[in-house]
Amino acid sequence: MLGGEVGEGGEGVDVGYLLVPVLVLASGVIAWAGNLVGRRVGKNRLSLFGLRPRTTAQIVTVSTGVLINVVTVGAVLAFSRDARVALFELRETLRSLEARAELLRAEIRALEQGDIAVLRGQEVARGVLDGRRGPEEVRRGFFRVRQEAVEFLVAQGAGRDSSGNVILPDPPGLSWDAVERIVVQRRREVVVRLVSTKNVLAGSPVPVTVQIVNNQLVFHRGQVLAEARLRAAPREAVREALLSLAGVGIRAATGKILSAPGQRVAGPPFVVLDLDSARRVTDRVERSGAGGVRVQAVALQDAYTAGPLLLGFQVR
Repeated sequence: MLGGEVGEGGEGVDVGYLLVPVLVLASGVIAWAGNLVGRRVGKNRLSLFGLRPRTTAQIVTVSTGVLINVVTVGAVLAFSRDARVALFELRETLRSLEARAELLRAEIRALEQGDIAVLRGQEVARGVLDGRRGPEEVRRGFFRVRQEAVEFLVAQGAGRDSSGNVILPDPPGLSWDAVERIVVQRRREVVVRLVSTKNVLAGSPVPVTVQIVNNQLVFHRGQVLAEARLRAAPREAVREALLSLAGVGIRAATGKILSAPGQRVAGPPFVVLDLDSARRVTDRVERSGAGGVRVQAVALQDAYTAGPLLLGFQVR
């Protein structure tokens, strides 16, 4: 289907449904006219440039076909930007694509041979800001987040650009002031994360984007996330059972609690296991006898979106 160009209103206009029937009609008219002229040339045995009448008729027929093609191509080029690009700018487009591909291959080779300071999608800093505290407090808090990002990235081996910047807003039009305004407009507590948008070699500045997530209560203190009856067994077997129980709790937190600071944003939730409660429950299970005891994995404190979820164990 033929595509149209963008009109003055800014919306895409598909001229294909109009252009195709017009072309068919125009081609029919041209063919009819050419056939009529050819018949009259043949009937009246007219001659062009001293040629034989039959040859003249053939020239008229060929000219009609050429005219049909010229009208068709001209109409398509006039109404379709894609067609003009394909016909006149294809070579330049291919060169541009090849240049981009070469840059990508060069980046891949550099990543393979060099030290990577930070990965694409890796969080480089986070902070919990409250829009209800007003613009000045939010501005100071977000400045601290950016400073933490710089300190973290310098420690990882990142470098600075010609202006001395370690972190670069990505996309380039991203404004730190705009981020602060969004936080204030939320009028609630939010988590602000700075996240790398590409794999960056050591010695290079890091482009980062900003993610803003509401920091809400996910699990309340004492909430049971998983439970199972465990019977007396060797200590290692009891530990494995507790880890399995913790895994259920971690899955319950997935998608609700963010990944740990400094990790990729798509990573597992920020969960911390309480080893003291794990040791106490392990001792209790070992002494439980054949009947065993019911063990629960619980949140030891209120857990919010920012994390962590402090996950412990208790016997019930």
